[in-house]
Amino acid sequence: MVDIFQEVEEDLKRERTERLWRKYGKVVVAVAAVIVLGVAGREGWKSYEHSTRIENGTRFANALELVNAGPDKSQAALDAFDTIIAKGDDGFVALGHFQKARIFLSQNETEKAVTELEAIASDSDVDKVYRDLAVVQIAMNSGTADNADVLIARLKPIAVPENTWYHSAREMMAVLNIAAGKKDEAKSLLTELADDKTAPADMRGRASELLKAIKA
Repeated sequence: MVDIFQEVEEDLKRERTERLWRKYGKVVVAVAAVIVLGVAGREGWKSYEHSTRIENGTRFANALELVNAGPDKSQAALDAFDTIIAKGDDGFVALGHFQKARIFLSQNETEKAVTELEAIASDSDVDKVYRDLAVVQIAMNSGTADNADVLIARLKPIAVPENTWYHSAREMMAVLNIAAGKKDEAKSLLTELADDKTAPADMRGRASELLKAIKA
């Protein structure tokens, strides 16, 4: 952690703030991946309870098996999710895109992953909870000093207490402000997050660590 402190001490120059972003961004992406898998599992199971959606549920379960089978089955999994996106209802369409993004991220194909996430975020037929999560993940995976302001603007409507992804959106806004060299804005968000008893403990811990870093 000492290296991060030293990086931030040097006025958060662009190159170094982007390095800090990359280090912390990966942590948040890992957390989001778990969230998506949880959502996918719940949605898939719920679908089995409705006879009219059994076929979609079966397709999704089979596609997940391909994902879990390892990298050798990645293309087959992508093809399976394409079928789900083409034939499924709105919920399964979103989950298909999320899973494709997950596969592309595992292959370090970030641009393709973001394309899948943008497909969710821009689809008004998809439930808002999925669209908002897609925006958070777009910020996680494509944020840089150059596009920080644009992504922060997209996150602001999500960073409200009544939103499911409230805490994640605030965390990403703070990290993006760091990437852009906006220390004061980042400090404000991180202080609120570190003191927010309703936020997940690991998120509050990350906020505290980042606060120490940018105050050094």
